[in-house]
Amino acid sequence: MNRSQPRITVESSLYLALFALALFLRLYQLNAHPLADAEAREALTVYRFLGGQAAASLPHSPAYFFFTYFGFLLFGASEAMARLAPALCGAGLVLLPAFFRERLGRVPALLAAGLMGISAVLMAASRTADGAIIALLGLGLGLGGLRRYLTTSSVTWLVIGAAALGAGLAGGAAFLTGALVLTATALVVMWTSPADRTDLRGAVWKLLDQRWTFAVTLALTAGVVSTVGLLYRPGLGALADSWAAWLSGGLPSAAGRAPQILLLFLFANEPFVLIFGVIGAAQAFTTANRAGQWLFWSVLVGLAVVLVRGGREMADLVWVAAPLAGLAGWGLAQAVGSEGLIDRETRPIVAAQVAIVVVLLSFSIANTASFAEQVRLNPALTQNQITFSGLVFQVTPLAYLAMSTVALALVALTSYLIGLGWSPRPALQGLTLGIALALLAMNLRAAWGVTQLRAASPVELWWERPVADDLKQLMQTAETVSNYAVGSAHDVELTVQGDPDAALGWAFRDFPHATFVDRLEPLVTSPMVVAPAEEQNPTLGSAYVGQAFTFRASWTPALSWTEWVGWLAFRRAPVQSEQLILWVREDVQQLRTP
Repeated sequence: MNRSQPRITVESSLYLALFALALFLRLYQLNAHPLADAEAREALTVYRFLGGQAAASLPHSPAYFFFTYFGFLLFGASEAMARLAPALCGAGLVLLPAFFRERLGRVPALLAAGLMGISAVLMAASRTADGAIIALLGLGLGLGGLRRYLTTSSVTWLVIGAAALGAGLAGGAAFLTGALVLTATALVVMWTSPADRTDLRGAVWKLLDQRWTFAVTLALTAGVVSTVGLLYRPGLGALADSWAAWLSGGLPSAAGRAPQILLLFLFANEPFVLIFGVIGAAQAFTTANRAGQWLFWSVLVGLAVVLVRGGREMADLVWVAAPLAGLAGWGLAQAVGSEGLIDRETRPIVAAQVAIVVVLLSFSIANTASFAEQVRLNPALTQNQITFSGLVFQVTPLAYLAMSTVALALVALTSYLIGLGWSPRPALQGLTLGIALALLAMNLRAAWGVTQLRAASPVELWWERPVADDLKQLMQTAETVSNYAVGSAHDVELTVQGDPDAALGWAFRDFPHATFVDRLEPLVTSPMVVAPAEEQNPTLGSAYVGQAFTFRASWTPALSWTEWVGWLAFRRAPVQSEQLILWVREDVQQLRTP
């Protein structure tokens, strides 16, 4: 009697577990931090359209508008709903390696999926209200669907791939960056590999056989998503505007984040994928593995495109982080052995080596952190007293760095001795796995800091001038004052000196009587006024009392070498704060005081 194969295998269960983990990391406290200016601009276009208000500008990403429209319509406008669509798409990224596991291998594909789930770049982009991560998922799912069509000749997969590409295309300018990276990578691969050149030509000819099905599906999906099923007709114009902005911002002289800031973010927050990505690249060319070479060229071309183009944003790093995670997963599997397997007889040796490496690396990291803390307490690097078992020792902060270096040297020495005493292979496997565990912990710590602990801090570099959490306290105070003044949390009249299409516009979206001005006038007499702290004593039409709140912060990365160590260890650096003052008219304040 033939038994049918189970529908849910161990491999598929692991993918589902990784998806659940990625979903938790992206949805946890999604509304904890205020929207930044760029996020607020995108969310306000949806909010105002639903409210029948005239939009000040078109959205940068019609696909983001499409998904957020239904979120706001069903559950109301909030920070969580504004970021929900990118968060769900970001979690879906971990399923993409399954489409390419025949080329990568099952274990490398699973490792790549896990790395995509915990990548600091992909996690931060997934919790950002824009269309970058939607475009990435659309392009990745489109390639996966087309690959399945090429291997199975099923038109269903062709339609799925074309629809995914259409949705990604509606993601706006971010999709053009991904398409440029993919096209340039294909040209490089065709130039360097005759076998890939032949395969690509065959794939193009097979797609041309179904070109009308492909083109109609792609165009129809892009049109429906861009216009929200014809409910938002300016969507096509928004898509064209985003492409024009991408083309005009492509010059190296266009304003954008500095290239060194993008590189610093990548090196500081993605140590695992960087190191094992280098290992994977070396293995790909050593073993002539075409899948690994594809990933390497994709990373290299993506990094070049992101750094050379003007108007660059931190979210552009998703086109580097995604293929780099695949390359690192393949590199890790190759570094520890064939398909990541360890011989049964050498497992105790490998386990002992892993434990030694993890302990020594932890000791090294702890000493580096201690150095940074001692420098903060004593910048002069003079001696400090340490008491141990009743004994007093005089130690300079530099001694901590010396101990950190000694621990790293012991890692290399113990690995060498184990290789001499037993076999080089288990010693190398133990060293690789030990380093991988330490780097994995660093990656998780960095990703959690960027998205949770310091999401509103400029020292994390994701946002150049992030909106501070104090803005929520300002809003709570304003609602309390409004209750005292008019008996409702949002019906009070107030004047806001600021941009109505940025973070303040989003914060005061539920105040129907809020008036935004460029500067305050003596005729202003509204019960509440919100103005920058530079307006210490604004000339208003009545007497007011004020309370200051931190609105945003910025950071100039100009530190000494000891301060850089502190930044790497604790993400600690001096920041410059901008404050807002909530002015309350004196008669309203007197009502509130009792």
